[in-house]
Amino acid sequence: MNLPQVFNVFTDNNQFEKFIEDLVADCVHGIKLPYLSQFPEINHYNLIVEAQQFMQQFSEYLLEMNNQNREEVQRLLDKLKSQIDPEKHQIFTRIITENFKGMCKQALYTHIALSKYVLIDYNWNLNLTISSNKIAKSQIPTIIVELHLQTLDNIANKKKIRFEMTKEELEQFVGKLQKVMNQLQLQYK
Repeated sequence: MNLPQVFNVFTDNNQFEKFIEDLVADCVHGIKLPYLSQFPEINHYNLIVEAQQFMQQFSEYLLEMNNQNREEVQRLLDKLKSQIDPEKHQIFTRIITENFKGMCKQALYTHIALSKYVLIDYNWNLNLTISSNKIAKSQIPTIIVELHLQTLDNIANKKKIRFEMTKEELEQFVGKLQKVMNQLQLQYK
């Protein structure tokens, strides 16, 4: 993993520290700040985009490493030491350490937030198709699941999703949900 070019344009460590704090606030809380007007050292918006992408990837990597152990995170930070002067590395490490949990949470939310919808209710029915025009006799039991979703910002915006599963598909689905729950529990211990 390479540090973004913008990290090396700062000559003043106080400005660098402010930039990293703003970048982390952007990554963790979604606070968009006027980087170009605030930091005269930055002469092109592409440097900001590169830094934002780096911070997102770095957060995802922190999330993955946290499931392993924190020593791996420290090794990653140590590897980055050769790409930046020692004082800036110390600033970067301190800010990352202070915001570690928030960065991991945001990376997790980014992974699971496929849409603005959240689950508010569900229904299920057992279905047994005795025959159809395509299959003479199937008699395969299936479960029909209906998920009731709504957006966080508008409770009137609701959506229903229906799908059908066989017993084997349901067992696989429940197994995957169990793995997700175990990973979440490890994350927040």
